[in-house]
Amino acid sequence: MKVQASFLAVMLVAGSTVALGQISGTSNANAQVQDTANNALPGSKDRPVRVSSGVIAGLLLHKVDPVYPQDAKDSGVSGSVVMAAVINDQGKISKLSVISGPEKLRDAALEAVNQWTYKPYLLNGKPVFVQTVITTNFDVAR
Repeated sequence: MKVQASFLAVMLVAGSTVALGQISGTSNANAQVQDTANNALPGSKDRPVRVSSGVIAGLLLHKVDPVYPQDAKDSGVSGSVVMAAVINDQGKISKLSVISGPEKLRDAALEAVNQWTYKPYLLNGKPVFVQTVITTNFDVAR
């Protein structure tokens, strides 16, 4: 028991979830997936670097404004659509999903932002994948 406890402490410091499952005698298929993702290099496709929306906004090269849906305008729907984005090492959107925002505005926001391009984000001089939040605002008064 003393040997296992020492081993457990070492593996916790190393951050291995697979070893925890092995010590307890249980098998966890998700642990292998998590371990693989944790071993991926920061900035890779499997482990994008988190970058603030302000920094990413400064790297925007090409922006397509969303088209305000007519039915949303007619209904007086306005607001912000907040999206989670992964931008690849070439500056293109590779994943985009809505976090929040009015239903009637979501598709327009997704369609526009999917066309945006950025200057690649550099980590140690090399372009990397990044994870960020993008917000589009719709104001019916405009």
